[in-house]
Amino acid sequence: MEVINTILTKLVKSIEGIENEQDMLVRLIISAALLVGLFVFKKQLAGFVIMLINKIAARKSEKAQQAIKNSLSRPLSTLIIVLALYGATEIIAPTGEIRTAALMVLKIGIILFFAWFGVNFINSDFSFFLKDDTSKSKKTAITFISNFFKAVIMVIAALLVLEQFGISATKLFAALGIGGVAVAFACKDAVENMLSGFIIIFDKPFEVDDVIEVGGKAGTVEDIKIRTTRLRNVDGSETVYPNTTMANAEIINWTKMDKRAIKETISVNYSHTADEMQKFCNGIQNLLLADEHVIADDVRVNFTEYGVHSLDIEIFFYVTAVSMPQYLKVKNDINLAIKDYADHNGMNLAFESKTIYFGDALSIKK
Repeated sequence: MEVINTILTKLVKSIEGIENEQDMLVRLIISAALLVGLFVFKKQLAGFVIMLINKIAARKSEKAQQAIKNSLSRPLSTLIIVLALYGATEIIAPTGEIRTAALMVLKIGIILFFAWFGVNFINSDFSFFLKDDTSKSKKTAITFISNFFKAVIMVIAALLVLEQFGISATKLFAALGIGGVAVAFACKDAVENMLSGFIIIFDKPFEVDDVIEVGGKAGTVEDIKIRTTRLRNVDGSETVYPNTTMANAEIINWTKMDKRAIKETISVNYSHTADEMQKFCNGIQNLLLADEHVIADDVRVNFTEYGVHSLDIEIFFYVTAVSMPQYLKVKNDINLAIKDYADHNGMNLAFESKTIYFGDALSIKK
């Protein structure tokens, strides 16, 4: 009991606005009850607040309600803890330096709460915003703009936190002085990449989920961020390109194609007659025209060359399969069909060969 009285006496002396030990004890009990209550019921309280926000802001969209709930749950629970600590401090020390420090912590907590919620919400599923519009143009624009706003939110939050420590943004940039010029040069590439990102978004040489080829490397565009574009390569690895590189590079966009060309050369033995060659060409053409993936407007099958080892037939046509997996499957199926047709019609495919003739050995007279 004496120990408690001693502690209470020291607290009364060190904290302004407290009359006596009894007053201090009552304040400690109330603050402890407040802390325990908010700690225990923080999830229920956060859930109630989220429910009210959803009823006001997202009453008609279940997906929007879920996005708000997922984005707000953890930041709000943390903010409730900060509010509990501030409330307890306000009860124990209503005046003085302790209250000033607690108030600063509260302000920083509120700033970080809004920043955390903002970033979480931007990272959430925007299907409630896209509605039935699933176009890649809108998806790409939203991805890029959301990355931009995340960076803006974090910068603003950092500046506001510094403001709480008495460091204003104006004074900070002024204090940099000549160093600010160096910072500007250091940020030059970042600014160029950001502007190039906007060019990519509005010019649309490619979009998220497009299959493109850059500098001989092909892959799927996974994300377009403020500074970089991320490409998932065919082997599963990821390549990260600066946006300036992507804005100035020569890019082949396979996804933008409405058809793909296939060109093949089939070589057959010289032993086949002209009639057999004509029949074989006609048969291949009919086979191609019967395929649902082949565009019938331009199918060419012609006996074109007398090769060194073979009679060469050139095949050229377009298919509607544009994605790489589908294109390879269609090409595989057509090649198998042509090989099967050749086998059933006695057409011998040629390959490079050499014939060596042995003459009589030369007799050497001595």
